Amino acid sequence: MPDVVSITEQRPEPMTLALWTAGVIERKRVIAVIAFGTLLLALLASVVLPPSYRVTVSFAPNASSSSKIGAMLGGSGLAGLAGSLAGGAVGGLSEPTESPDFYAQLLQSRELLTRLLLTRFPDPRTPSPRDSARLVDIMKLRSDEPARRLELGVKALGKSIRTESDVRTNLVKVTVDDRYPTLAAEEANTALSLVNAFNLQQRSNRARGKRIYLEQRVAEARSALAAAQAQYRDFLSGNRQWRSSPTLSSDEETLRRNEDVAQQLYLTLENQYESARLDEFNDAALITVVDSAVTPVKPTWPRYGVLLPGAVLFGLFLGVMVAGISTVYADWSRREPAAARALRAAVLRRKALKSVPPVAKRA
Repeated sequence: MPDVVSITEQRPEPMTLALWTAGVIERKRVIAVIAFGTLLLALLASVVLPPSYRVTVSFAPNASSSSKIGAMLGGSGLAGLAGSLAGGAVGGLSEPTESPDFYAQLLQSRELLTRLLLTRFPDPRTPSPRDSARLVDIMKLRSDEPARRLELGVKALGKSIRTESDVRTNLVKVTVDDRYPTLAAEEANTALSLVNAFNLQQRSNRARGKRIYLEQRVAEARSALAAAQAQYRDFLSGNRQWRSSPTLSSDEETLRRNEDVAQQLYLTLENQYESARLDEFNDAALITVVDSAVTPVKPTWPRYGVLLPGAVLFGLFLGVMVAGISTVYADWSRREPAAARALRAAVLRRKALKSVPPVAKRA
């Protein structure tokens, strides 16, 4: 019986929360070292990594004149009739290219980012404000090949420019991050200018295509109207007593209705044709800038008021986790000494094999 009691007393106590907490407290030096090391890494990152400044601009898309005319004519049904006859080229109540989502995607497109990269800005690396350079040359890109530099610049610029669109308020927000505060503001304002110029060009090309197509449709509608009028006029000239005949009255009503439909279609297409001509030569801005970019004063990185407390808290959390895992491992080693020795031997054997040169391994 005494032997049984001695064996029971030699067994380690089961791991409890109290024992785990005591083990973590015993390893407070490990926690302090890890927390201090994390703080040093954060300070080193704040020194090595360049500062980052952020600017935000916002704008609202404007509807083109063709969309406004289409909205005004939408209730009469004539715009839908003209749009269907014109193959959907006209008469739309809203243009997908005028939605906030389109502008958000446009700002992330390769075409616009490439134009922005090739735009010249005041070089913030030089003291003279008159010195300018292309944005792709100002950015630190690890390549000397022009095509590869543009590719890397598009990727980097796509990450530094973020967009948000709100369909309810019809507002688009653009956020630009850069290591130079003046360059960040210049990039944001230039991006808005490029968006407007790109849209003016696309709208002019689209309106030119509409105008050419509608010009043909107006000519066809004019010929159809002239034919309907001539047919109705010939009918009236050859049938002066058509009111006394039910058949002739029905024919007169059909011809008069055909003339009215042809006239309405011709007038609708003529209005759409004039709208396309105005859009082709309209240079009004498609966006209304709500907030333009202002040169920021305080960087978004590093923020020492957030960085230092965050690094300390993360270091303490990491230290407690390491101390807790070490406590659990020590308890497991006491309970399973054979398994612990086997694990250490396997780890040491793996390290020894890694340290042996390849020639020695083959031999």
